[in-house]
This record gives sequence, C-alpha cells and structure tokens, in this order.
Amino acid sequence: MRCECGQKNPPEARFCMACGRALGALLPEERRYVSVLFYDLVDSSQHFQAGLQVAYLHLQEALEEAARVARAKGGFVHRFLGDGILVLFGAPKARGQEPWRALEAALEMVRTSRLPARAGVASGEVLWAPLGSGQAGEPTAVGPPVVLAERLSKMALPGEVLTEPQTLALAPGVEAEGLGLREAKGLGAVEVSRVKAVQVKLDPDGQALLALLQKTFGRFPARLNLVGPPGSGKTLLLEKFLEAFPHPVVVLERMGPETPLRTTLRQAVEKAFGEPEALLALADLSPELSLAWRYSLGLEEKGPEGDRSARVARPPWDRTTLEAAIYEAWKRVLQNLPHPLLLVAKNLHAPDRILRALLRHSFPNLSVLAESRRPLFQPILEVQGLKAPPLLALQPALDALPPAERQALLILGVLEQDPPSLQGRQGDLEELLWELAGPFSAWRLEEEGFTQGGRPLPQVIQAARALVPEERAKAWHQAAARFYRGKGAIWSMAYHLKQAGQVQEAVQALRLLAQAAWRQGHPEQAIPLYQEALKAAPPSWRDALAKELQDAQASLGQAEEAQGGPRSEDPVLEALRQAQHPLDLLPLLPSLRPYPLEEAQARLRVAGALWRAFQPRQALEVLTEPHPLVPASLRLHRQSLRAGLLMDLGRYAEAEALLRERPGGDPESETRFHATRIRLFLETGRLAEALEEGEAAYRQMPHPWLAAALLSAWTLRGRFREDLFQATLRHPDGKALGVLALAHHRWQKGLDPTPLLKEALREARQLSNPYVYHLALTSLALYLWPKAPRRAQTLSQYLLYQTHRTGFAVHLEVARLLRAQLLLEGGEKVEHLLGFTPSVPLTHVWQKVLLGEEPQGNLRGYGILGRWVLRLWRERGVEWRRLMR
Repeated sequence: MRCECGQKNPPEARFCMACGRALGALLPEERRYVSVLFYDLVDSSQHFQAGLQVAYLHLQEALEEAARVARAKGGFVHRFLGDGILVLFGAPKARGQEPWRALEAALEMVRTSRLPARAGVASGEVLWAPLGSGQAGEPTAVGPPVVLAERLSKMALPGEVLTEPQTLALAPGVEAEGLGLREAKGLGAVEVSRVKAVQVKLDPDGQALLALLQKTFGRFPARLNLVGPPGSGKTLLLEKFLEAFPHPVVVLERMGPETPLRTTLRQAVEKAFGEPEALLALADLSPELSLAWRYSLGLEEKGPEGDRSARVARPPWDRTTLEAAIYEAWKRVLQNLPHPLLLVAKNLHAPDRILRALLRHSFPNLSVLAESRRPLFQPILEVQGLKAPPLLALQPALDALPPAERQALLILGVLEQDPPSLQGRQGDLEELLWELAGPFSAWRLEEEGFTQGGRPLPQVIQAARALVPEERAKAWHQAAARFYRGKGAIWSMAYHLKQAGQVQEAVQALRLLAQAAWRQGHPEQAIPLYQEALKAAPPSWRDALAKELQDAQASLGQAEEAQGGPRSEDPVLEALRQAQHPLDLLPLLPSLRPYPLEEAQARLRVAGALWRAFQPRQALEVLTEPHPLVPASLRLHRQSLRAGLLMDLGRYAEAEALLRERPGGDPESETRFHATRIRLFLETGRLAEALEEGEAAYRQMPHPWLAAALLSAWTLRGRFREDLFQATLRHPDGKALGVLALAHHRWQKGLDPTPLLKEALREARQLSNPYVYHLALTSLALYLWPKAPRRAQTLSQYLLYQTHRTGFAVHLEVARLLRAQLLLEGGEKVEHLLGFTPSVPLTHVWQKVLLGEEPQGNLRGYGILGRWVLRLWRERGVEWRRLMR
C-alpha cells in the first residue's frame, strides 16, 4: 500500500514505514499514551520586516531542520502551526522510550535551531481520532498533554525546554532543574522543570540485571536468553548493555513473520564483515551449501558489466531439503568465525525455525544474547513487571502486530471476564473474536507471549482497556452479549450487558441465571449471581432480589428464611413441615433439590425410618451424597448412618473407609460417629481399640448413646460398668442396649438372663431397633440351646427367616450358624446352611467350627464372645467333625 508521502509499504502494514501515517481510509479512534513536544520560534514576526519571502525562507529552514531532528529521534511530526511544530512520540505508532526520546529531541531541536527557539514536553493519555467526522483526512491527538506542552513552550525562554513531573517520572536519569509552580492558561498551577540533559537510568532491579548481563558476557563465548513479558523493560536493558560493550556486536532487529529474515541477516553480515563473500570464503562450503547460504541472504548475482539486477534463483529442492541445507550452511559458517563476535537478536518473539534451531547451538567465537517473551534456549535471564503505565509500556508491542492480530488482542483484552472461568468455552471465545475482528492467528498471539492458554496477560488487559475508547468497548460488549445469548451462556451475556451499560437487562439476566441454578440444586452458584445483580439493580428490584438471595442462603443453612420470600410460598416446603411421619417425606425428596439443607435433613429422617422398618437396603439408597455446603453436622450424621447400614449389609471395608476421617460437627453428630466406630471395632474383633476410643470420646462427650456403646465393649471384656448403665437409661435406644448388656453380664455370672433378654426385646420392638432386636433374639436362642433345644430351634428358625427377608447380612450369618449348630446337635446335615462367605472373623471361625475344621484366627478381640466360640470347639469339635464326615 502506497502512502500519501510516496512510500510503498507491504500489504500488512498499518502505518507508513517512512512517515508513520495511518494507512487506509480512516483510522478508528483509540487512546494513546504519548509524549507531546511543542516547539516554536521566538519573536518570529520580526523577520517579516525584511519581507515576506525572506521571512518565509528563514522560517521554512528553521522548521524543516527541527522536523528532521524530531523524525530522527522517532517522533511523528503531526502539525506545522505557524512558527511552531507539534510532534508526537507514541502516536500513531509507538517505538518505546517515548519520554526520553521526546526530551532528547526537544533539547537538540532548540540547541541546533538557526533562529531562537523553545520547547515544552508533556506526557499522558490522548484520544487519537479524526475530527470533523473524518473530513480532515487524518486523525488528531486530543487531550491534556497536547495543551500542556503548548503552554510549557510559551512559558520557556529562548533556548529552554520545559517539562512537567509526569514526563520526568517516566524518564529516570533526565537532569532537570525545578522552577516551582507556574500558572498555565486554562490549566491552573503546574509544576515546571527546566531540562538540562537527557540520559537513561535503570532502576535498582534493572541495575542488578545489567550487572548480571555484563558478568555473563565478560568472557567468550557466552549465551543468554533475556526473557520477559511485553512491557517489562527488556529492550531498555538491552540498549544500556550495548552502550559500553567492548567487543564487535551484530544486532538483528525485530524478526517476526512480517520481517524477511534474509534482509535482516544480510544487513547484519554486511555491517560486520563488509561483503558477504568474505564470510562465505571462511567456511569452504560445497557448491550446494554455498548456494543455500547465498539464497538465505537474498544475494544478487553480478551480471557481465556489474549488473546486480539478477537474483539468486531458488534451489530446486523441496522445502525440507532447502531448510536443512540452509541450517547446515550457517552452522559451518558460524563455526568458522575468525574473531569473537556478539550476536544480539532483538524482539525475537516468533522466530524463523532455522534461526531458532541455530540459537540452540554453541559456536567457538560467537556469543549470543537473544531477547524474547518466551524462553528459546537455556540459560535464561528473566525480567518481570511493567516499568511504566500499562498503555505506555505495551504500545510498542501492540503496534508491532499485524492489524488483524492487534484488533483481536484488543477485543480479547476488553472482553476478558472476571473471573475468566465463568466465560464460555474457548472455542466460543475464538468464534466471537472472528466475528468481531475477522480472521486472525491465535497461534501468533500465543507465540509472541501476549496470551497464555488463549487468555490475555493481565498487563495486556490493562493496556487494551486503557487504549480502547469507552464507546467502542461498549459496542464490543453489546456484540458479545448477543453472541453469548445465542450460545445460552447467560452469565457471560449478563456480564457483557453490564459492561455495555445495559444494567437493567444485565440484572434481569443474572436473576434468571440465579433462579435456574437454584432450581437445579445449586444455591451456592445462585448466591454470587444474586449478589452481583444486587450491586447494579434499580431500587424497585432490590427488595425482591434481597429476599431471593436470603432464601438461597437459607437453603444451605447460612441464613434465616426471608419473610415473604420464595421459600415461604413453596408448597413442597409446606408439605415438608406438615408431614406427620418420616416415611411421608419419601415422595417429596425429588422436589427438595433446590433446598439442600431440607433435603439432607429429610433423607436422614427417611433413611432412619426405613432402617427401623427393617429395610436397610432401601435406607442406603435414600442416603445419597448431600450438598457439600450443608452444615458439617448433617454430613457427619449421614456418614455415620451410612456406615452403620453398610455394616448391617456386611460391607465392612466400605464402612471403615467412611469412618476413617471425621469432619467437624455438633456434639450429637460426633457422638453418633464415635458410637458407630465403636460398633465397627466390636464387630471386627478390635475390642482394645473400641475401649480406648470409647473412653476418650466419652470423657469429652458423656452422651447416653455413647455410654451404651462403651458399656457393650466393657461387657465383652467381662466387666459391667454400673455408671455407664445408669447413663444408658436416659436414651431410648441406649436403654435397650444397656438392658441387653446387663443380661449378658447376668449370663456370665451364671444367673438366668431370660427376663432381661425379653425386656430388651420389648424395648427393641417398642422403639423398633433392628440392631438390638436381632442381638437380643440371638442371645436368647444361644442361652436356651443347651436348656430348651426346641425353643432355641424355633427362635433360630424365626431369626433366619427375619434376617433373610430384611437383608441384615451379619445377623443372617449368625442366624445360619445358630440354626446349623442346633441341627448338628440333632444329627442332621447342615452344608446348605454353611455355604456362605463370612463378613467378620467371628462368623468365619464359627463356620469353621461347625464344619468340623480346626478354627484358624485369633478371636481375642471379641472378648467373652470369642472365648465362647473357642470353648464351643473344644467341647463339641470332635463330635461335630465326626457328624460332618
């Protein structure tokens, strides 16, 4: 594309490579962080006394020379204003170090001027946009720095450059003399300083990094990759390092996909060695490698009379062969360098593959210092943090991108959500960017270090939001809201609506999303949505939103129910409150999903009722995993109840895994937990552990149910604790278990336990406690076995039928063993009763005894119960073995 100044530019260029003008019909407006230089001649009107033509020539010469100096320092000569010049550093294209370059240019322009001149420099944000609906044909910088630079210039004496604190703060190392406060027309009092000299000074961190660079390259050869995110000050550090480097240096300027590598390489070779042929002669390459090397530099063949119009033709090889040949040729050339050389590769952010591979090699006379945003080789020296305001620091990096990638990155930075995890899928985001920016290379943004995992870096977000004007940002947010509405991503839609200033629509979307999340059983997701909606809601909506928020919190036990809120009007919760029996809650469970607290409480009640109705399998099915945010006491209660049901069904390994860790809870739930663990220890033959944990827990929480569990353990040890027995009488379930323990104690003493066993059965039937009921039946049958075999047989048959029907697995095992034992006494066959896999060591040994096999295993952990089984073997084993045979 050809610029108005006549310069021909590559098709991907956004700005003219000669004058910096924006290319294309119209540059969209954007914010820029600039240093503005206003230069003017003093008393230029006096020259008109010599005539208009003479005055014009003098002015023309002075202004053209000043403009030349400004351009040489990287400034954009934006306007000639009578006898003055407005120069921008940072617009339309940034090159880095704008404040230093502006001050340096101002000093040189004033000091070399043929006529008395002065200048003012100010820095800050401006809007770079066309005025007059673009009829002027080019954009204009509008903002306080432009006005302030002009005012500073008018305050200056001939030969002076004045500046303000912002510019000095951004250009450490500049020597200036403070002049105090000066009144600036329309701006009030301004702190003014006279610039005396310009030099670049690094901060302490930069000085430390510079010292490391100097130390590393103090000897040859050395290699280092200077790495850091965009805007971290790598280029400034590199330039300070090169200022006083004592050895020959070859600098490769920025190399990206838009910069032909051959041009950059050729310029570097010619600067270091003169004619490239001189370097080529050192390597003694084969004709093929020599051709490949020359092609990589784009060398021209000389015609018969020195005509250099003919270029080296591309070697007739495929791409892989050509790249391999170029790589090998350069490798040999660099291997034969005649003297030490430092190669500095600047802005190496998306390097050519061949160059990337060569940089990983070491060469005898070549030191390499590469500047990049991502590591290319080891070792690396990392630079962190922004060294200037985000917009100023990142402008050069953003301006170096092709238009499509720059536009996509700005859109990405403006639209990035907080938190990003609530945005749509990555594929949706890329689709949205293509809609707004057109085709672009996401790989390029990732490779150059602007994005990470598709997300822009934090400093990129800051710069994009500072650079893009508010109206354009709102337009992008509106487009994003429409896009996410189509995708059904309501949170993202609401976020972008709010950013676009459509607050009421955003609040409505957030409310709908919160209500949907709540209905689906996720009030924890609804709560932050309601909170976000409340921040921006109009006053008329706030009361209803606040009640919904409070009720969502109440559904997790985090607040009281709101008066007149949605919970108070829900018929499901009303039915829950009116239910007379726990099993009446069973059909309500699916409808309680929006209320995790009530659902967890209802499931515990239903599961307990099903267990008391001798339905352990159904009770286990009801006890689904509760919401993770319901109170810990409910989760602990559910954990204990589920473990007890698993033990009822003979699944001890699962029960033990559940009881391994204990979340915090209230005293009631912690009591249940410890009592369940004591039961696990007792049924799996770990009496010592049951006593140890039970005593420790009971000291902390002297609860009747815990006393009953501990009393059972002491009874198996052969000791009856009267204090624990009295405590059990204060708890319905504990009383039944306490009476059963007293019955066993009487049995041990040789006394008749039958009345107490019958009392335990009555208590268990009255309260419907299957655990005590089965234990009492089993105990009564065992006691009656030698004394009243017929009654014992009747009880065992009933126990077998009952446990088989209800699914209480361990009690079923005991019933089968007891029934087999009684049948063996009568000389009957029992193999059909003993064909099962025992769940616990006690039933395993008992089964072996009844099969007439030598019992294997230690039953000490079962106390008197274990001793009873072993005594049974000693008394009946030989006889039963004979019967089994």
